[in-house]
Amino acid sequence: MNPQELETAQTSAPTFWEDFFSFLSADSLQDLMSWEFWLVVTIVLLAGEILTAGFLLGALTPGSILAAACAGLGFGMYIQLTAFVVGTLGGLIYLRPIFMRKVMGSGVPSNVGALVGAVAEVTEAISGTSPGRVKVVSEEWRARSNDEMATGARVRVLSVEGNTLIVGPVE
Repeated sequence: MNPQELETAQTSAPTFWEDFFSFLSADSLQDLMSWEFWLVVTIVLLAGEILTAGFLLGALTPGSILAAACAGLGFGMYIQLTAFVVGTLGGLIYLRPIFMRKVMGSGVPSNVGALVGAVAEVTEAISGTSPGRVKVVSEEWRARSNDEMATGARVRVLSVEGNTLIVGPVE
């Protein structure tokens, strides 16, 4: 092969980037984006959601289902992409907060947080200047109050500061 033929052969052969951009052309993507494509996207998103937390990938699935419906009805690529964006925004704005509230919830307080609101019995008198002791359920705790509390009085736990309960009168 002479140099001129070699140069002609090199310039006529498509490069990787030319092949890649021709694959990403609208005609090529139009053929690729069918309802089957969107079904695979939905399955991949749901599988990814199972492996992660936070319902982020799951919030994208309404968009892929809506795009699959549009593809099944014969709409073009731009309508499918618009449906995907609209469905995804709907999932992120409306469905994700609902799901997160249901899953996360407020929960049940545990540890010392569970003591707040409990009724206790004073076992050692409490004055405004010196702490005393109270018995909550089956445990005895150091306690403080702004009011005078006599031994045997019933009090309510208002808060917890370190290992000291802040108590007040039962109302």
